[in-house]
Formats: sequence, C-alpha cells, structure tokens
Amino acid sequence: MTNKGKKMEPPLKLDMSFGEALGRFVQTVPKEVDESIERSKTKKPPQDAIQRRPRKSKD
Repeated sequence: MTNKGKKMEPPLKLDMSFGEALGRFVQTVPKEVDESIERSKTKKPPQDAIQRRPRKSKD
C-alpha cells in the first residue's frame, strides 16, 4: 500500500543526542506527568484569560 496523496507528519527530530534524550526520559516521574496532564485539562484556554476592551462602534 502506498500513501500517495495523504499528508503525513514529518519524522520526530531532537536537538540533542540520543543519550541525553534517554537520560531525560529516565528522570521523569510518572506521578508528576499525570498531575501535569490533569492540571492542563483544568486550565482555561489562553484566549479566555485575556480581558479585552469592547470595540468602539463607528456610529
């Protein structure tokens, strides 16, 4: 099968060596990752946090 005509994501590229990436991965604490995911689900989107002045009508 070929994927002609389908858009595909480019391959993942890192700006660090494999050893450094692996070291960072090993240092992660699963509990902290889970907490971070839950926090991100409860945060308001950035556009809701910005208070903007109402537009002035041209009338």
